[in-house]
Amino acid sequence: MFQQPIFQIDIPTVTAFIAVIITLLAQLLLCFKAKKMWIKILPSALFSVSALVFYICCRVVGGWDGMGYLYFALLSFVLIVICGIGWGIWAMASQRHL
Repeated sequence: MFQQPIFQIDIPTVTAFIAVIITLLAQLLLCFKAKKMWIKILPSALFSVSALVFYICCRVVGGWDGMGYLYFALLSFVLIVICGIGWGIWAMASQRHL
């Protein structure tokens, strides 16, 4: 009669998870295939700038809008960490080939 769904899908969580997977795959692809160092650094730099902008917007804007900016700032920070994990995987894999 009152059936509860087994899995409750939270849209922001699923979106963040998909963003993490795509970022990790893109960073690994750039690290292994790109020749120039600035291309390898580009995702980390873009996410750093976006995290800084969203954090500033969070501090400037009040109310619930500030919470939205805080969510995006935290997501950008997580994506920076994921880029670092991609760099670590690339560093370990490139040392193995030496």
